[in-house]
Amino acid sequence: MRSNPYLISLLPLLFWVCTPQSFSIPLNPYAEWAQNSIGLQKKNFPPLEGKWNTRVYPLDSKRLETLVTINKIDEISDVPAPTKDLSSWKSELNQIEKSLPKEVNAVADSVIYGIYFVTNLGSTGLTGIVRDDAGKPIGGIIYLDSDLLGDGGNDWASKKESTAFLPSNEHAVKIHLDDTNSKETAIRFIVLHELGHILSIVYRHAPDFSEKQRDFRNFPLFSGIWWSETFSPYETTFFPERNKIKFYQKSPTLSIFPEGKSLYKKLTNTQFVSLYAATNADDTYAEAFAQYVHVLLLEKEYKVILTSNGRSETLLQDPIRKEGGRRFRELFQTILKNPNP
Repeated sequence: MRSNPYLISLLPLLFWVCTPQSFSIPLNPYAEWAQNSIGLQKKNFPPLEGKWNTRVYPLDSKRLETLVTINKIDEISDVPAPTKDLSSWKSELNQIEKSLPKEVNAVADSVIYGIYFVTNLGSTGLTGIVRDDAGKPIGGIIYLDSDLLGDGGNDWASKKESTAFLPSNEHAVKIHLDDTNSKETAIRFIVLHELGHILSIVYRHAPDFSEKQRDFRNFPLFSGIWWSETFSPYETTFFPERNKIKFYQKSPTLSIFPEGKSLYKKLTNTQFVSLYAATNADDTYAEAFAQYVHVLLLEKEYKVILTSNGRSETLLQDPIRKEGGRRFRELFQTILKNPNP
């Protein structure tokens, strides 16, 4: 859906002292959609056979209804439509499957019920959780907008990152994922991110999307990081600017410099492995999973570079390797060794 180890160890105590008196868990607008959407029911899917990358299906009426409904909730005016030729996208996914470690493919095989390439999605990717007859989360589907998947990995990631900031002629922020800057890198990272969303719910590491109020305080993985999907106790201490971080804005308010540079430096004392991971709890998990596979298993990198008047400076490099990524590293290592939720 849409460091300093000593400092980090002290943060839970600081958050307890600084508890905001007016905090309350907001209502979840996706609860009904997540629980009852016709396109997310197991009975409306073929049996889970073969490899995950072979489950590329044309957009049918049930999956379209699921998309139309969530776009209404999000007040997105785009009307999704099926991608006409799926052959090239199937080929891309075949290459991605070959590039991934067998442990990652095994987990994906067990939870991905379908991948749907569409146009006018309203975002690059979207995840829906598949449920059995009892309403239990058992897997998920991934929607991808084929019109937005033409850039190489570095270009795609840099364009996405830039949407958080005001345009600038003097300063630019770029993300380096690997030296190939290939479309395969971009699609693989997006798929891994969406797979992370599925795993967080199927493995019960986060509150279900169907809950009327999603209280993250009851989930150990998010202790000291998130209380609700959109409130982090970091905001009451050293990171009050966190709630200003928003992507895909038509009118962003943050400058790349000096505000952006300051934000990246603050990330190093958090469990957010990217700026996008700091926007909400679900993307904290999804970004960490994508980086875990990309950086640690595929031995690539995640580097944020600030260019100012021709001079470049690395602001963030492989944060999943740092202390802030430790709890996620340990969790994902366990999942990939024991893929049964």
